Amino acid sequence: MNKVDKSIAVFGIIVIVILCIIAGFLLLGDHNTSPIRVTPEVETVELSNDLVSVSVTASDETDIMVYNGPIVSKGSDNKNASLTSDNAANPTQSDGKYSKKKLLAIKNKDAQMAELFGYWEDSRLEAVYDLINLDRVRNLTKDLAGTDGYYYYGEVNDNNIPEGKGLAIYADDTYYFGTWKAGLRDGNGMLLQIFSDNEATVGKYKAVKEHFYTGEFKNDLPNGTGQENYVYNTEMIDSDDYILDVIGSFKNGYYDSELIIYTVDKKGKSYEWRAEADEGTFILCEQGKISTTGKKPVWEKGKDNNHSTDESDSGYYWMKDSDNLNWGVWGLMK
Repeated sequence: MNKVDKSIAVFGIIVIVILCIIAGFLLLGDHNTSPIRVTPEVETVELSNDLVSVSVTASDETDIMVYNGPIVSKGSDNKNASLTSDNAANPTQSDGKYSKKKLLAIKNKDAQMAELFGYWEDSRLEAVYDLINLDRVRNLTKDLAGTDGYYYYGEVNDNNIPEGKGLAIYADDTYYFGTWKAGLRDGNGMLLQIFSDNEATVGKYKAVKEHFYTGEFKNDLPNGTGQENYVYNTEMIDSDDYILDVIGSFKNGYYDSELIIYTVDKKGKSYEWRAEADEGTFILCEQGKISTTGKKPVWEKGKDNNHSTDESDSGYYWMKDSDNLNWGVWGLMK
């Protein structure tokens, strides 16, 4: 091989190595473990031929939405909620009252909150996810342990009360970013809780890593159209019918009106259901119908759903009356 041929060969090898390095960086840059995403695929959901579609605000950052989590109820603020014999989380009975959080401090000069606010405002949700897993931010939420208060960064009114766009940090790694009115969450926003050290336990489900609601708020609670999502450790799924997503209408934190619900089984297969609720209680698909195990039909099978949940299946998801209570955004009600 002459010098010219050797030079060409060396140059070709160098080009190949450079291209491999560039490809590697692109792949790493594209890899996002953060599930804090809302995809346009579910931005508009047709609930039925006779109903107006529900619109859910979508982020500019998009990905396939796969959110997994256990069946939990609005009353299940206790992470150790008991299970029924049917492997569904047993809703904790409550008086239905919501305790509004107390403003402990305006932290508009706090560098950590300013950084987090900026990323969230720019819809850089990957950066948000990375930041809230750092000790320097998590120390803020740790400071609030055992309290019912929050730190706030953002716009305020003349009385120094949150109003406009703002960020709140609560105890237990919980965050809200969105709009406020007179010190209450009001308008569009995202309420997020992460479990960085240990996955949350709901009954025997030791799988929840993240839980969040994105959509409309009023009077500090989910009110209007929105979407609730769960993320869990897939290796720990040991039962069927974990809730992935709930898309539709919410009233005072409860599921209300028409909904689309996605569940997943222990094999990782997801299923679509259609349901209607009245402020936390699902309306029966067929009145007077009851299965041999004492359950009633509460959700109707959606598209491509051949999943059976009871020997009396008939195209429905079945639930006992004792479980058909207080369904809504987990963790808000006392």
